[in-house]
Amino acid sequence: MRTASPFFLKYLPAAASIAVGIIPIFILEHWFGVSRKLIVGYGFLAYIIGVTGVKLPVYHILVARFLHKRLSNFWLSVCQGFISAFSELGAAFAFFMLIVPKLSLAQLVGFGAGAGAVEAIMLPFIKNPLRGTPLEEHASELIEKSESKLSIQWMSVPERVWASIIHIATRGLVYLAIITANFIPALIAVCIFAAADGRAYYALLQGWRFDDLHVLGRFHAYLVALALLAAVSFIFFCFLAGEPAFA
Repeated sequence: MRTASPFFLKYLPAAASIAVGIIPIFILEHWFGVSRKLIVGYGFLAYIIGVTGVKLPVYHILVARFLHKRLSNFWLSVCQGFISAFSELGAAFAFFMLIVPKLSLAQLVGFGAGAGAVEAIMLPFIKNPLRGTPLEEHASELIEKSESKLSIQWMSVPERVWASIIHIATRGLVYLAIITANFIPALIAVCIFAAADGRAYYALLQGWRFDDLHVLGRFHAYLVALALLAAVSFIFFCFLAGEPAFA
């Protein structure tokens, strides 16, 4: 029996990461009747606007050029975490207010899944997402050393799962904050999102060796804790809101 070639095995983790983004779309569309327009259209678009239209320009202009020279690594990561949260969740907020104000629970999950999906699909094709930033050199070194370690490559698959849960739950909390006129779900969403992205940025600033399985595993444990907190918070506020909160 022929075994898979090393060339083929090299691309399996990337394919699995992409599948993490695609499979929920298929399930939501075919089992729960969520339109592809909502997931691939509005969900994708809200993510792209939040990231490329807001977060990246603010990061390059404010954080990379100005704050890096003036703040410690801790405060840089705090700033970047909240910039990321307000950019992405702010875009979702705008869509909920102006474009999709009435959603069923399944549709709300689909909107958030769109954000997780576009990220899962795009990242395997981006050689270095930190190119052109103060962290480019460290990120390039980690990517180069990780390419020959399949165990590290496979860790990108559960990472996409944790990230997708955070994307779905935090956007869901923002929607519930609007529908119930209660700022607490949105505050929780912003803090969880900022904690995830801010911690990742801090780790890179500190030079954490994400090409080491033990270091990467500890970071995953942190992401799992945040994903669980986000999911539990979303479910809790869904129960508090009750059926009238959804279309």
